[in-house]
Amino acid sequence: MDAHVLELYPEGEKRWRVILDKTVFYPMGGGQPTDQGKLGEMSVYQVMMKDGEIWHYIQNDTAPEVGQTIHGTIDWNRRYQNMKVHSAGHVVDFAMYLLGYSPKTLNPQKGDHGKKPFIVYAGVLGKDIRQELEDKSNELVIKALPFITVFVPLEELQKDAIYLQPGLPTNKPLRKLTLVGVGSVADGGTQVKNTSEVGKISIPSVSEENGNTIVVYRIE
Repeated sequence: MDAHVLELYPEGEKRWRVILDKTVFYPMGGGQPTDQGKLGEMSVYQVMMKDGEIWHYIQNDTAPEVGQTIHGTIDWNRRYQNMKVHSAGHVVDFAMYLLGYSPKTLNPQKGDHGKKPFIVYAGVLGKDIRQELEDKSNELVIKALPFITVFVPLEELQKDAIYLQPGLPTNKPLRKLTLVGVGSVADGGTQVKNTSEVGKISIPSVSEENGNTIVVYRIE
């Protein structure tokens, strides 16, 4: 994208944080890692959402100027890997739903979709579900089911979602992620177009700890 520099603040030696008038960089959040890339020749090593603004953290010998037009490019290979890992987490979660374990017995709490991805559910089953969860997840991958996203009011999301996280905003539209033929959840972050893009999913472990079930997953 081409954007204008709106604000600039020092962050340390040869480091600054920048607000732009528009961006294609995804800020770290929702369990998905930050985008990285370039603003001109300057390296963008982190992007964060702070107080409703998207901060681009840059490293360079010199700083850009406020008002300057600058060309931004994301590291696409990193972004696409993050997309696949994030979408794989949802595939596993939808598989858990189809198996009948979530959201009643195992209630989804949080997920991390970075280098060591996992999903945490409140509750325990008292049995080993690793293999059947892996099989059901890959069954969804093979079917190449489309992911569809749309922004809707909370009231509509409440009608459609298989579960909702607590504390969702009530004063703005929310993004609904639908896996066609399976169900919908509230979601932020970037997604692939269909489950086949994720690739094969492996689940090294499903463990129980302090009343929670922790699912560790990988893509191959």
